[in-house]
Formats: sequence, structure tokens, C-alpha cells
Amino acid sequence: MSRPQLQDAWQAMVILKKFSLKQVRDAIDHTTLSSLKTFAKRLVEEEAIAQYVDFEQVTYSVQNASYNPFEQSGINAVKAANSGRQRMWQSMRVLNEFDAGQVASTADVSLRSARSYISILKKAGFVFVVKHAPRQGSAIERAGETTIYRLLKNTGPKRPIPKTKGVFDANTNKLVKFRQIQRKKITMPAVTLGEAHDYR
Repeated sequence: MSRPQLQDAWQAMVILKKFSLKQVRDAIDHTTLSSLKTFAKRLVEEEAIAQYVDFEQVTYSVQNASYNPFEQSGINAVKAANSGRQRMWQSMRVLNEFDAGQVASTADVSLRSARSYISILKKAGFVFVVKHAPRQGSAIERAGETTIYRLLKNTGPKRPIPKTKGVFDANTNKLVKFRQIQRKKITMPAVTLGEAHDYR
């Protein structure tokens, strides 16, 4: 497994919290159980995850979510932004249904960055709103209520790249254009001079 693939595997584990290696493999699409076993063995030795054996079933749980097996320094701002979007995309693929807060926390980015990227993907039809956050009621009634999204287009492990007129899908090598917002035209009834109208 390459370093980016291992990074994806570790992020999937952190998001899932309790998992089997098959779940991790299914979440990231581009690895094998054999490679994941080797990686998991290393993480167990470093006490980043714990292993549980129940008869023939082997499962794991994350013990240290802040552990970073891939310490890097000197990453420029562009690479950092790109890797942030890659982590957000990976989070969305693993969670499938999510809010901006979940994406931000699991991808280790700001809430603003998560909302911005989700909004871009929504315009391109990659995600859609399952449940809108309430706009009415008191602050107490609306507390904890957020907009819930669901991933609609899970085309592969590579993050969709925002462009001027849409999103470039690196998995299909196609530009997905932003959807045009259809605005309803409001027509007012014609008023003839001298007519009496009751507006009560």
C-alpha cells in the first residue's frame, strides 16, 4: 500500500471507531485485506488501535484517535488544503450520511471549510439534503439540529476538485457542471386603472 492509501485506511478507522478490516477495505476501495492486516499489526503494536478476537471474528477499536502514523512537516498551504478536501471526501464516503460538524471533526478541518466543500459538492449533485436544519422556533428548540446530507455520487477514492463551472471528478476524468437553480417567476395580476380592489 502506498502512503496515501495507508492514510486513507487510518482515517477510515478513526471515523468508524470500531471496525473489521473488511469494513475498512470496503470503505476505501483501493487496498487488500493482506495489506490492511500488516498495517493493523503495526498500529496494535504502537497502541493506536486494540484487537479483539471472538472465535474466528477479529475486530478492532481505535484507542488513540490523535495518533498520527504519518508525521509530516513543511507542507505548503495548497497541499494542506487539498489533503483537507481529500480527508473530507473520505469522511463522506465512510459516513454516507452526515452533517458538516461530523465531516469537520473526522477530517480535522474547520467547520467553515466543511460547509464550503459540502456546498460545492451539493451544487454539482454529489450530495443532497436529507433533512434541513429548522429555521423557526427558539434557539433552545433549534439547538443541536443541523442540516443532514447524504452522499449521492460515490465515484471513487479521489476527491472531487472544485472548478469555476463545476467539479472535476478525478475518478471518472469528467467535469460535472454545477446545476442551474430554477427560480420561480412571480407574476402579478394586471391592474386596470379605476378598478376597485379589496386588499383586506
